[in-house]
Amino acid sequence: MRVVGLRRIELVTYGPNKLFDITDRVLECVEGVGEGFVALQAVGSTGALLVLPRRRDVLERFEDDLWDLVPTLGWRHPGNAYAHLRSTLMGTALALPIVGGTLPLGGCGVFFLENQPAMNRRRFVIAAVVAP
Repeated sequence: MRVVGLRRIELVTYGPNKLFDITDRVLECVEGVGEGFVALQAVGSTGALLVLPRRRDVLERFEDDLWDLVPTLGWRHPGNAYAHLRSTLMGTALALPIVGGTLPLGGCGVFFLENQPAMNRRRFVIAAVVAP
């Protein structure tokens, strides 16, 4: 196995608790690769990567439920402790198999989760495609 492609996916976000669908850009990274996997890493410590159903109702409930999962106030660490904790719980990395030239997502998508209360924040996800 070796790295056959390396790409930086750039997006502009706002948040907190906002999901950004990067599925199509991840699929572009694996074009032409029959078998292997793509390793994704969100740059920084307050974004997260998730695989979720690509349904508006599910995504909206997910964003709303994050407020209850990890509250924004009451932490000993001032500022954005909640953003770091959410990212830690969700994860900043994903490894997805490439099977038959595509990702077997089964109706789901790959999402970047912005946990910071920022507008127009430039974020990056590194995609490394590994194949035999």
